[in-house]
Amino acid sequence: MNKEQAEEKKLIAKEVKTRIENGEPKQKILEELSQLYKDKVTIMKQLEKTPSKTMKYKCAVFNYTLANFLLVALILDIILLYRVEWGSAIIDINSALNVGLDVVFLVGVLLYRIEIYSWIASRALVTLLTIIVSLTYYYLPVDPLVYVSLALIIFSFVLGLYLSVKLFPPRVPKIIEVDIDGIEKINKTIYVFAD
Repeated sequence: MNKEQAEEKKLIAKEVKTRIENGEPKQKILEELSQLYKDKVTIMKQLEKTPSKTMKYKCAVFNYTLANFLLVALILDIILLYRVEWGSAIIDINSALNVGLDVVFLVGVLLYRIEIYSWIASRALVTLLTIIVSLTYYYLPVDPLVYVSLALIIFSFVLGLYLSVKLFPPRVPKIIEVDIDGIEKINKTIYVFAD
Protein backbone atom coordinates (compact mmCIF):
# COMPACT_ATOMS: atom_id res chain seq x y z
CA MET A 1 0.00 0.00 0.00
CA ASN A 2 1.46 3.31 -1.01
CA LYS A 3 1.20 6.61 0.83
CA GLU A 4 -1.69 7.86 -1.32
CA GLN A 5 -3.81 4.77 -0.56
CA ALA A 6 -3.06 5.06 3.16
CA GLU A 7 -4.12 8.71 3.12
CA GLU A 8 -7.32 7.83 1.27
CA LYS A 9 -8.16 5.15 3.89
CA LYS A 10 -7.67 7.68 6.69
CA LEU A 11 -9.89 10.20 4.91
CA ILE A 12 -12.57 7.56 4.32
CA ALA A 13 -12.52 6.49 7.99
CA LYS A 14 -12.78 10.09 9.17
CA GLU A 15 -15.54 10.94 6.67
CA VAL A 16 -17.60 7.83 7.56
CA LYS A 17 -17.31 8.50 11.29
CA THR A 18 -18.29 12.17 10.91
CA ARG A 19 -21.28 11.42 8.70
CA ILE A 20 -22.56 8.62 10.94
CA GLU A 21 -22.26 10.88 13.99
CA ASN A 22 -24.34 13.44 12.09
CA GLY A 23 -27.05 10.78 11.69
CA GLU A 24 -26.81 10.13 7.96
CA PRO A 25 -28.01 6.68 6.77
CA LYS A 26 -25.24 4.26 5.81
CA GLN A 27 -26.68 3.65 2.34
CA LYS A 28 -26.54 7.36 1.53
CA ILE A 29 -22.97 7.58 2.83
CA LEU A 30 -21.97 4.58 0.69
CA GLU A 31 -23.46 6.09 -2.46
CA GLU A 32 -21.90 9.53 -1.93
CA LEU A 33 -18.45 8.35 -0.87
CA SER A 34 -18.31 5.82 -3.73
CA GLN A 35 -18.39 8.78 -6.10
CA LEU A 36 -15.62 10.64 -4.22
CA TYR A 37 -13.14 7.82 -3.55
CA LYS A 38 -11.77 4.91 -5.59
CA ASP A 39 -11.47 2.45 -2.68
CA LYS A 40 -15.06 1.19 -2.39
CA VAL A 41 -14.03 -1.87 -0.35
CA THR A 42 -12.61 0.33 2.42
CA ILE A 43 -15.79 2.42 2.42
CA MET A 44 -17.96 -0.68 2.89
CA LYS A 45 -15.70 -2.17 5.57
CA GLN A 46 -15.65 1.11 7.47
CA LEU A 47 -19.44 1.35 7.29
CA GLU A 48 -19.81 -2.25 8.49
CA LYS A 49 -17.65 -1.74 11.56
CA THR A 50 -19.13 1.60 12.60
CA PRO A 51 -22.50 1.42 14.37
CA SER A 52 -25.09 3.93 13.24
CA LYS A 53 -26.32 6.61 15.60
CA THR A 54 -29.76 4.97 15.65
CA MET A 55 -28.37 1.55 16.60
CA LYS A 56 -26.19 3.07 19.33
CA TYR A 57 -29.28 4.70 20.78
CA LYS A 58 -31.40 1.52 20.53
CA CYS A 59 -28.71 -0.68 22.11
CA ALA A 60 -27.39 1.81 24.69
CA VAL A 61 -28.96 0.03 27.68
CA PHE A 62 -27.51 -3.34 26.62
CA ASN A 63 -24.10 -1.82 25.89
CA TYR A 64 -23.91 -0.09 29.28
CA THR A 65 -25.10 -3.30 30.97
CA LEU A 66 -22.26 -5.14 29.27
CA ALA A 67 -19.82 -2.43 30.36
CA ASN A 68 -21.09 -2.74 33.95
CA PHE A 69 -20.63 -6.53 33.89
CA LEU A 70 -17.07 -6.04 32.69
CA LEU A 71 -16.41 -3.34 35.29
CA VAL A 72 -17.61 -5.59 38.14
CA ALA A 73 -15.50 -8.46 36.73
CA LEU A 74 -12.50 -6.09 36.64
CA ILE A 75 -13.01 -5.10 40.29
CA LEU A 76 -13.34 -8.75 41.31
CA ASP A 77 -10.21 -9.67 39.38
CA ILE A 78 -8.24 -6.86 41.03
CA ILE A 79 -9.36 -8.19 44.43
CA LEU A 80 -8.38 -11.71 43.36
CA LEU A 81 -4.99 -10.46 42.15
CA TYR A 82 -4.22 -9.19 45.64
CA ARG A 83 -5.53 -12.38 47.28
CA VAL A 84 -3.62 -14.81 45.08
CA GLU A 85 -0.85 -16.81 46.70
CA TRP A 86 2.14 -16.07 44.51
CA GLY A 87 4.24 -19.03 43.49
CA SER A 88 2.23 -20.88 40.87
CA ALA A 89 3.31 -19.29 37.59
CA ILE A 90 0.21 -20.20 35.61
CA ILE A 91 -2.17 -18.78 38.23
CA ASP A 92 -0.06 -15.63 38.71
CA ILE A 93 0.12 -14.95 34.98
CA ASN A 94 -3.57 -15.71 34.53
CA SER A 95 -4.62 -13.34 37.32
CA ALA A 96 -2.61 -10.49 35.78
CA LEU A 97 -3.89 -11.40 32.29
CA ASN A 98 -7.51 -11.33 33.50
CA VAL A 99 -7.11 -7.78 34.80
CA GLY A 100 -5.48 -6.67 31.54
CA LEU A 101 -8.17 -8.28 29.40
CA ASP A 102 -10.93 -6.77 31.53
CA VAL A 103 -9.51 -3.28 30.98
CA VAL A 104 -9.11 -3.78 27.21
CA PHE A 105 -12.63 -5.20 26.85
CA LEU A 106 -14.22 -2.49 28.98
CA VAL A 107 -12.61 0.30 26.96
CA GLY A 108 -13.48 -1.46 23.68
CA VAL A 109 -17.15 -1.84 24.63
CA LEU A 110 -17.39 1.82 25.67
CA LEU A 111 -15.86 2.83 22.32
CA TYR A 112 -18.11 0.43 20.33
CA ARG A 113 -15.19 -1.52 18.80
CA ILE A 114 -16.66 -4.39 16.75
CA GLU A 115 -13.80 -6.81 17.33
CA ILE A 116 -14.12 -6.63 21.13
CA TYR A 117 -17.65 -8.03 21.33
CA SER A 118 -16.67 -11.45 20.01
CA TRP A 119 -13.31 -11.57 21.87
CA ILE A 120 -15.01 -11.48 25.26
CA ALA A 121 -15.29 -15.26 24.93
CA SER A 122 -11.50 -15.54 25.20
CA ARG A 123 -11.70 -13.93 28.62
CA ALA A 124 -14.15 -16.59 29.81
CA LEU A 125 -11.90 -19.30 28.41
CA VAL A 126 -8.86 -17.96 30.31
CA THR A 127 -10.78 -18.00 33.61
CA LEU A 128 -12.18 -21.46 32.94
CA LEU A 129 -8.69 -22.83 32.21
CA THR A 130 -7.40 -21.33 35.46
CA ILE A 131 -10.13 -23.03 37.45
CA ILE A 132 -9.45 -26.38 35.80
CA VAL A 133 -5.66 -26.10 36.30
CA SER A 134 -6.07 -24.98 39.91
CA LEU A 135 -8.34 -27.88 40.77
CA THR A 136 -6.72 -30.70 38.82
CA TYR A 137 -3.03 -29.92 38.67
CA TYR A 138 -2.30 -27.88 41.78
CA TYR A 139 -5.18 -29.18 43.93
CA LEU A 140 -5.77 -25.61 45.10
CA PRO A 141 -9.18 -24.52 46.32
CA VAL A 142 -10.65 -21.93 44.01
CA ASP A 143 -11.75 -18.63 45.51
CA PRO A 144 -15.56 -18.21 45.15
CA LEU A 145 -14.94 -14.80 43.58
CA VAL A 146 -13.43 -16.60 40.58
CA TYR A 147 -16.77 -18.33 39.95
CA VAL A 148 -18.62 -15.03 40.25
CA SER A 149 -16.19 -13.44 37.82
CA LEU A 150 -16.60 -16.38 35.42
CA ALA A 151 -20.39 -16.08 35.56
CA LEU A 152 -20.17 -12.33 34.80
CA ILE A 153 -17.87 -12.98 31.87
CA ILE A 154 -20.18 -15.68 30.48
CA PHE A 155 -23.14 -13.27 30.71
CA SER A 156 -20.92 -10.64 29.07
CA PHE A 157 -20.06 -13.05 26.27
CA VAL A 158 -23.73 -13.78 25.52
CA LEU A 159 -24.61 -10.08 25.67
CA GLY A 160 -21.57 -9.24 23.53
CA LEU A 161 -22.64 -11.68 20.81
CA TYR A 162 -26.14 -10.21 20.83
CA LEU A 163 -24.75 -6.67 20.56
CA SER A 164 -22.31 -7.57 17.79
CA VAL A 165 -25.26 -8.72 15.69
CA LYS A 166 -27.55 -5.78 16.60
CA LEU A 167 -25.01 -2.94 16.48
CA PHE A 168 -23.17 -4.06 13.37
CA PRO A 169 -25.71 -5.58 10.98
CA PRO A 170 -24.06 -6.89 7.80
CA ARG A 171 -24.83 -5.43 4.43
CA VAL A 172 -27.43 -7.36 2.52
CA PRO A 173 -27.16 -8.21 -1.19
CA LYS A 174 -30.07 -6.96 -3.27
CA ILE A 175 -30.67 -7.63 -6.96
CA ILE A 176 -31.98 -4.75 -9.05
CA GLU A 177 -32.78 -4.40 -12.73
CA VAL A 178 -30.64 -1.91 -14.61
CA ASP A 179 -31.74 -0.51 -17.96
CA ILE A 180 -28.92 -0.43 -20.54
CA ASP A 181 -29.41 2.02 -23.41
CA GLY A 182 -33.17 1.57 -23.19
CA ILE A 183 -32.88 -1.73 -25.08
CA GLU A 184 -32.09 -4.46 -22.57
CA LYS A 185 -32.24 -4.89 -18.84
CA ILE A 186 -29.69 -6.73 -16.71
CA ASN A 187 -29.71 -7.84 -13.09
CA LYS A 188 -27.12 -6.15 -10.92
CA THR A 189 -26.29 -6.96 -7.30
CA ILE A 190 -25.92 -4.05 -4.92
CA TYR A 191 -25.34 -4.12 -1.19
CA VAL A 192 -27.77 -2.38 1.11
CA PHE A 193 -27.18 -1.48 4.75
CA ALA A 194 -30.00 -2.33 7.13
CA ASP A 195 -30.00 0.78 9.30
